[in-house]
Order: sequence, then C-alpha cells, then structure tokens
Amino acid sequence: MNQRSYAIAFFVVLLATCAAAAAGAWFLWGRFGQQFRPRTVWTPADQATSTAAAQAAGPTTPAAVRSPNATPAPPQRFTPALTPFFSPTPSAPARSPTAAPASPTAIVSPAETDLPTGSATPTATSPVPTAAYSFALARPVRDSAGDCPGAYILGVVTDQAGSGLANVRLWLVDEYGNQDTKTTKSASGEVGRYDFPLFGPPRRFYLTVVDASGHPISPRVEVLHGLGASVQASCHWVDWQRR
Repeated sequence: MNQRSYAIAFFVVLLATCAAAAAGAWFLWGRFGQQFRPRTVWTPADQATSTAAAQAAGPTTPAAVRSPNATPAPPQRFTPALTPFFSPTPSAPARSPTAAPASPTAIVSPAETDLPTGSATPTATSPVPTAAYSFALARPVRDSAGDCPGAYILGVVTDQAGSGLANVRLWLVDEYGNQDTKTTKSASGEVGRYDFPLFGPPRRFYLTVVDASGHPISPRVEVLHGLGASVQASCHWVDWQRR
C-alpha cells in the first residue's frame, strides 16, 4: 500500500514539474520571441528613393581591395622649387680722401679790454728799414712813476726843428690784440702831444705812427707796462720826430 502511494505522489510531482516548465517556456517565448521576429523598418521617402535608384542602377563595383602583401608606395614629398638667389658681390669701399690735419690756430688769451677799439687798423707790412720811415724815436723810451696822472703811454711828435705836429696819428696795440688810435693835439700849448690811458694787468704794448690809411710810417716800439726792470713805472714816455 505504501509503495503505491509513493508512486502516485512521484507521478503527481513530475506532472507538476513538467507543467511548470511548459508554462515558463511559454512565458519566455512570449517575452523574448519578439526580438527574433522580422520587423517592418520605416524608411524615409528620400532614403527609399535613393535606395530604389541604387538598386536600379545595378550592383556597384566593389572598391579594389588592397592586397596585404602589396608593398606600400613611398610617400611623396613636396619639394619647393628654389629660386636661385645671387648675393651682390660687395665692392671695395671707396676710400675717402684723408683730411689734412688742420693747422693749429693760435688762441688769444682773454684779457680785460683796457683800450677802446680804434676806427682804423694799420695794415701789416713787411719790415721796412728805419731810414725809409717818415718818423723815428726822438729819444729812448723813458719809464717813470708819479709824473703823469695815472698809468699812461704818452709823449710828443715834432718836426725836424722840434716843433709839435698836430693831427699825427698813432696806433697802440697790446699783446692780446686790444688796440686804440690817437691823434696828436692841436690846442695851444699842447700841439703835438698825445696820451693813451692804460688799464688792466701788466703786459706788453706796441706803439707805431701811421698815416691816414693805417700804414705804418715809423718803426714799432715795444713798451713794457708792469714788466721788466721798471715794474713800478706807470708812465711811459715815447717821443717821435719827423725825419
């Protein structure tokens, strides 16, 4: 009795298992079977037209398949055409003329202007023998102190007889180029006399009798003011006489 009961129970369990398996298979097929069925795909009108035209044109020749054993062609390199460039041959630089060295220019030392500038400047001439001049020193230059009102170069110009000559022109210049001219006086009691007031530091002066055109008509006489043996002298007497 027990064996029969076991057999019936086993059969019932087996039947239930088969029914469950069949139900699961049916469920799975209904769920996933749609993925394996052919579906109708919607194609746009322009794509459908192009597809139909392509089918009517016939099969397209497939592109040439590159053989794996083919040797790849070497890449072509673009080489720009070179335009020959000719550099100019530098010519030898022209030699600039060598500038001759400038002659040194004598620089005159600045000094206080102690003499008013005269209206005429005597023209420099070559030395003339003393005998050719119209005037010469009547006596040597005399340096003194206290016998003139200040510092002066002064004197008198006379004719051969010793009488004073009026309106005789004299030119005085110092070693720095400062110059002045005077004419002998014509007033009564002072005819033939002249005087040059001196200002500034000690220096050398040069006195000459000149004509109306400024040409020297006497030798040039040097006068040392504040220099030499008579450094204390303030009056320098220079007398002239016509030959």
